[in-house]
Amino acid sequence: MLKTLLVGLDGSEHSEAALELAIRWAKRFDALLVGMGCVDEPGLHGPEEILVGEAYFAPLNSSLLLELKQRVEGTLSRAALRCAQAGVAFKPLEEVGTPYVQILLEAQRFDLIMLGRLTHFQFGWEKEADVTLSRVLAECPRPVVVVPQNPGDGESVAVAYDGSLQAARVLSSFEASGLGQGREIQVISVSKDKKDAARRADRAVEFLKSHGLNAFAHPVDSARQPPEVLLEMIKLSKPGLVVMGAYGQPVLREFFLGSTTRTFLENCPAPLFLYH
Repeated sequence: MLKTLLVGLDGSEHSEAALELAIRWAKRFDALLVGMGCVDEPGLHGPEEILVGEAYFAPLNSSLLLELKQRVEGTLSRAALRCAQAGVAFKPLEEVGTPYVQILLEAQRFDLIMLGRLTHFQFGWEKEADVTLSRVLAECPRPVVVVPQNPGDGESVAVAYDGSLQAARVLSSFEASGLGQGREIQVISVSKDKKDAARRADRAVEFLKSHGLNAFAHPVDSARQPPEVLLEMIKLSKPGLVVMGAYGQPVLREFFLGSTTRTFLENCPAPLFLYH
């Protein structure tokens, strides 16, 4: 059951969407919502400092650092006000350092991490997505919910289940979160063989039902790529949450995610509950 939620706040519209969903969930579970902002002090220092000298850039860096701190404090203050208006307990958390490193460290304290689909924590990346989300997904010790800019208000849950180790792990984490309680859960399994898809889905359904959840198997036989089929079904059913395992490459997992995960991150209209 969720007791604490950590939401990464970078001041962008994407993190605002994550905050809105976090407020809904915190209110539902009477959980503490922790809003985390990060001052990317390491990002201020570029290679030119080695060539020219750090002392030359010190006054500029000092001014930029102050500006970054004020921006983070403003974002956290606005989040605190919104939580107060919603009657949700809120705790601001301001860290200084490389954003994804700080989020991964603090993640150990909380039940669930929530981030916008595009992250802009790093200095100089205000207009382009930085690597924070991908690094957190690859290394996070807790489940991560990735929130699109317009997540909708659906109540049902769709579980993309392929019987893999990652899928089994995320299913257990999802059950433990309590997010499936009182919701209809559709377990979708896609395979060229309908019987194979049914066997996979049934395993997941049996696990969820053993915990008192309202789960149903939805096996699909198709020769098409599973992500394509799953996304079509999700866009039609409009669930409030999609659950799936996140895949990382063993050698460069901090930089690359599996193709299915990337496809869903780019195209899924609902929030994604991910774990590896």
